[in-house]
Amino acid sequence: MMCFVQFGAGISLSFMFSFIPLYLPHLGITETHQVAKWSGVLIAAAPFFAALMGPVWGNLGDKHGRKLMVQRVLLTNIFVVLSMGLVTNVYQLLLLRILQGMLGGFQSAAIAMVTSLAPKEKTGYALGVYQTAQIVGTSSGPFIGGLLADIFNYRVPFFVMAFVTLASLLVMMTQVKEPPRNMNEQQKKMSFLQSLSAIAHIPGLWPMAFINFLIQFGLMIVTPIIPLYIKALSDSNDYVATATGLILALSGVTAAISSMTAGRLGDRLGHHTILILLSIGTAVMFGLTALTTTILAFGLTRVLAGFFIGGLMPTSNARISKFVTDEQRGMAFGFTTSMTLMGTVVGPMAGGWLSGLIGIPATFYATMGMFLVSALWVWFNHQRPQERNAAA
Repeated sequence: MMCFVQFGAGISLSFMFSFIPLYLPHLGITETHQVAKWSGVLIAAAPFFAALMGPVWGNLGDKHGRKLMVQRVLLTNIFVVLSMGLVTNVYQLLLLRILQGMLGGFQSAAIAMVTSLAPKEKTGYALGVYQTAQIVGTSSGPFIGGLLADIFNYRVPFFVMAFVTLASLLVMMTQVKEPPRNMNEQQKKMSFLQSLSAIAHIPGLWPMAFINFLIQFGLMIVTPIIPLYIKALSDSNDYVATATGLILALSGVTAAISSMTAGRLGDRLGHHTILILLSIGTAVMFGLTALTTTILAFGLTRVLAGFFIGGLMPTSNARISKFVTDEQRGMAFGFTTSMTLMGTVVGPMAGGWLSGLIGIPATFYATMGMFLVSALWVWFNHQRPQERNAAA
């Protein structure tokens, strides 16, 4: 049931990305450079503020219940998304995107719930299945949103997605049961800063949080340049958007397959080992992407890269779950999710700047180097979970 909730949430949080630049002229932004600027700001606003508030909502989830936090996010998102379909200027839309980010915290609460519901020996597999639902939801969201916008208008998708969010909320309220939490009165009375300090002093959590940042930064850095690279490889400008969408969709399919497979392998062989292998594999695929000279070759390398990329985040989160107690999960995943969201914000901006400075192929090589650094970082920051628990 958590997978269904995540699928619905993923669609409702990503559906607008395919038509934001087309929606803006209806809000008074007509000049091309202004549309590009505002599109970037609107996309980055929600994850930026969600990153700032992540530990706060995670701490509240530990104290008052993660199910309650997930329900809170879904309920507020219904009204926010509905309001986005009624705005009359871009400043109202920006305010709602900021509000959507500040009232977020869905991922950290949901991941904490999944790891607490699953048996410890199957944590990786459970997170892999959950990540698959997330990938499918966020991959299909832009397509569904764009289709609704083309068939009706640019406001209708917001109303439809508010209904989808409502369906996810009803499933969460009626079908998902949260396991009892083992938090004593002293832990409940701890202030936010005291809880944050306790999380920050867990040995090894900072390195894993940094890994989450590197993973997301490395994945997002190429987001703004993929359509440009496909256009450069094409003989004409026809069907560039279609080719981009098809390649991204197929990459999402392989990433979904990888997500479940990597989780199961991590449970058997160790998440530390699998994370290193996935990072190296991702690095190799980015290097091969830089060498491509045709759209077919480019698409093939991106689709194959999905087999490595899809398993990175669930494997990392499964490893993180081994280092924290149940009553710390919400706060810990709030912190690590904040680092992930910062990668989402900074990555595309860095990619646009870097590609203009050194060129698109060189940017893929730089990303390859980044994932090799990630593999080395994981290798040199290895410590067994039981050692960390003993230290905590």
